[in-house]
Amino acid sequence: MVMAFKEWLHTHSNGSFAMGSWDRVPRRKYHGQWISRALGRANPEHLLLDILERHLVSEGQEEPLVDFDFGHGPGNSGVSLLQSFTDRPHPRWIYLLNNGKSELTRTFRFFTDKGCEGIEFEYELSPKSSPVVLSLEPLFTIRNVHALAQENLALDGTIEKIGRPKKGQAMSYSFKPYEDLGTFNLTLSCDHGMELLGNWYRNFFYVEEEERGYPAKEDCFCPARFQVKMAPETKFSLRFLLVEEKEKSNSNDIRKHGSASPQPLSGEHSDFFHALSQSLNSYVYQDFKHRQFEGVIAGYPWFSAWARDTFISLPGISLSWNDPKRAMQLLQSWAPNVERQLFEKKSEAAILDLNCSGLDSPLLWGAALRFLLEEHPVKTPKSSPLARELVATLERWILLFFQGECPLVEITDFGFFCKRGSYATSWMDARVDGVPVTPRHGYPIDINALFFENMDFLLRNHTQLKAGAARLFKNYLEKVCGTYAANLWVAERSFIGDGHDGLNLDGSLRPNQLWALRSKFEMFSREQSLASMKRITEELLTPLGLRTLSPEDSRYKGQYRGDQATRDHAYHQGTVWPWPIGIYTEAALKYWEVSKVKATLAPVFAALEKHFYEEGCIGQISEIFDGNQPYTLRGAPAQAWSVAETLRALWLIENLKS
Repeated sequence: MVMAFKEWLHTHSNGSFAMGSWDRVPRRKYHGQWISRALGRANPEHLLLDILERHLVSEGQEEPLVDFDFGHGPGNSGVSLLQSFTDRPHPRWIYLLNNGKSELTRTFRFFTDKGCEGIEFEYELSPKSSPVVLSLEPLFTIRNVHALAQENLALDGTIEKIGRPKKGQAMSYSFKPYEDLGTFNLTLSCDHGMELLGNWYRNFFYVEEEERGYPAKEDCFCPARFQVKMAPETKFSLRFLLVEEKEKSNSNDIRKHGSASPQPLSGEHSDFFHALSQSLNSYVYQDFKHRQFEGVIAGYPWFSAWARDTFISLPGISLSWNDPKRAMQLLQSWAPNVERQLFEKKSEAAILDLNCSGLDSPLLWGAALRFLLEEHPVKTPKSSPLARELVATLERWILLFFQGECPLVEITDFGFFCKRGSYATSWMDARVDGVPVTPRHGYPIDINALFFENMDFLLRNHTQLKAGAARLFKNYLEKVCGTYAANLWVAERSFIGDGHDGLNLDGSLRPNQLWALRSKFEMFSREQSLASMKRITEELLTPLGLRTLSPEDSRYKGQYRGDQATRDHAYHQGTVWPWPIGIYTEAALKYWEVSKVKATLAPVFAALEKHFYEEGCIGQISEIFDGNQPYTLRGAPAQAWSVAETLRALWLIENLKS
């Protein structure tokens, strides 16, 4: 079972995006034609819901091309006229008007003009069409992407002409709704009529928000109505440009590296691999106002750039770029943020306030660096200045952990100890009323496996390691690792536990142990590893990823639904996540024959490919799915690490062991 509607996503290189349903009925508060990160605020700004378009059927009678839901279900006029939709290379809708006599194509795209961000709607009438009269009413929201707009007196609805163009030339208008916002310039490229409106349209209803337990109604403002008469084989555009008063970006580049060729892949999944590569372009953003800083949007529509998601996604993204140096430069640009937020902040509150705050962030950074230097098919000399700088950074971070410079961590004779607090230690970070659902304080398996692996990576490969650091890492691994592993084994069920609090073993069966199983640094015997892989495959593996908790556990939640608190209680307690398929594939290739790995994962790749092309946000992979059949898609409809780790898993199978 999947949602009854399909979604599309289109992004700008700065992280701004547009998103909606194929039929253009907005069902989320996040659906909109313009959600902008250009304003530099903490959250994106939802600027424009859509264009209310109507075409003249007869004198005084118009028919809408787009349907809305005002609480009683959407209309079907626009859907009945919609002939087809495609999202590549730009979202494009084709309508049949005038009883099929007129074919109208509507195309959406982002653009940048002199450092300012804008969007464009292009309308084109086919050669053999009857003439069409269109009216266009832009529906502005202008609010935080997580909020809802309501009719208010603060909005200034004044819209004014800019200049006096000659007949046939483009006409522009200015609209500045709020003092703390820039000015919108609206430009129509053809002759048209304009009627001032200043109307609030009330009670747009978003059914998905109500189902998620949130407020679901909002109001939109329309400053004016534009009317255009179209003859056959003509086209025009309606452009919106947000002109800010502050300093602009010096780049007009929409997709600076969009022409990069992905790492080639042969085999039965080659087309899927290349489609995933293209999809990953949606998540990489470039902040030209901050020295061309690059990051990864964790997911659309409600996530921002997070360190953990960036570093887990980066190996797959680097394959889509086929450029490890660029990926290493991304690590280089993130390093000061990670170090400042984990090792320079001295209180728990300061650490938890920021997106680099995860205790695993520097360790996942190191895991990404190891992939780029050891496994990426385009080899980078370990003696290069950039590689040496990054290795030195990782060495410094490991030493800072040993020196107690992160106030939430203590390195003991048992391992990497995460102190108790109101925070969640790892990617299982849901909290309800300030209390973590899966706190995992103590010695969690994934964080310790990454900690040991990073030290092993430094010892194995880098002669530049300081002598004192080399001795410390070597002695620590020899002394601690075996003891740690012995205390994590769940003997009665034959798998690796999820952690230890210093007194008691956490015997939960979760996918976190895969970080230890896939590591080059051996923590467990081959017999234990094979037994753990068997248990993971039997109880956690599904056609769309891995469950976060075994169904045999009394805490297991098989459905992710209900209000925020109910969903958060299920988020990592059985819900399926696609991204661990990458580390599962690594572990499987380490312990099994390739033929067994391919046979085990064939139904997974088939289901993910079907989902990618046919379900949810088309051309993307969802964040999560229900743990129970039929594995209904949930959460964010487009998630970076879901796409990146599926791509990497395909590459691992076809290249590393073929």
